[in-house]
Amino acid sequence: MEIVIQTIRIIDYENNAVYIRDTPETFSEYVRQLITYINGNTSIREYRTRSVNTEVISCIVDIVKNQIDVDYITDKIDFIANRLLLKEREAQTSVAHLDTNVQKGSLIQALLYDEENDKYTYLLAKVEHTDFVDDSDFSFKSGFSKDMKKLWKSCTFEIDDLNAASFSAKVYSNTVAKYWYDNFLELDQVVSDEVNTDKAFRAIESTLNRNVKNIAPRDHTLLRNTMITYFRSNDFIDYDTMIRNTVENYHPVELEQEKLEKVIEKLRELPEKHNFDNQFNTVSSAINARIRKVYDVCHGVQLKITDAIEDFDDTIKAYRENDGNRYIRIKTDNDLTYRRFSDQE
Repeated sequence: MEIVIQTIRIIDYENNAVYIRDTPETFSEYVRQLITYINGNTSIREYRTRSVNTEVISCIVDIVKNQIDVDYITDKIDFIANRLLLKEREAQTSVAHLDTNVQKGSLIQALLYDEENDKYTYLLAKVEHTDFVDDSDFSFKSGFSKDMKKLWKSCTFEIDDLNAASFSAKVYSNTVAKYWYDNFLELDQVVSDEVNTDKAFRAIESTLNRNVKNIAPRDHTLLRNTMITYFRSNDFIDYDTMIRNTVENYHPVELEQEKLEKVIEKLRELPEKHNFDNQFNTVSSAINARIRKVYDVCHGVQLKITDAIEDFDDTIKAYRENDGNRYIRIKTDNDLTYRRFSDQE
């Protein structure tokens, strides 16, 4: 893939300034590595442009159409960078009272051409930039890390028809950062947050039911509760991160480790298999009905779970007495319920 254009602009929202940095030939290797990393990154979400007349995509189309006019291209690139500066200042104002900050970074823009498929890709990537000491002359300088983990946000537009009515975009963000896709890029979600939440939870629950429930019921209950807790406690879901933090870190009670590994493989396939995004904002109401679970305890008694249980092992325990009778012990913080069933008053 040929790199047609590559630029760096440092976005300094604190000083309301955009700084231009030169891109030597050696910078091309970094851009290629960045593209490879982004193309292999599964933590993305599909979007579409709201219109071909919104500011960023219209600038990009103009850049593709006028590649030989250097001054014209520079103006469009600077316009996009200054738009990001404006939107970052607005975003910082809106979150300042929360004692948080918009992540500082450099905006990399690159136009790439795929000759084999005759199409263009336009990359916008926000990467960390920091101050550092140059060990050759011990002067203070500013730059960005080669570490791809310092990629804050990215967006790639596929452009194979300049006259298209809309363009698709693949977006990555390491935080919720609505300003990036909504205010700056002016993109709409292909699949809504509500649909993503519902599809993801249904697919996970179905996978656990088929592969864990019958052979390791205790693990099924604990894994299901862990997933509910994660959905409930995280406003933003990065699917790969969720699987890593929940299932990959889980220590099974009954389930063999080898079978757990197979379950993890199946879970990782779900976004592509069931057509939901790897990143989305959670909508709790979309899974409320599915969270409720009723267990038959004995004749006339049922146990109903209506939400995630923070410490499942200490809240509900099963045990067997010497006489062979089996019991369920449930910790309660409801004094009225306790007194109603207690014989220790």
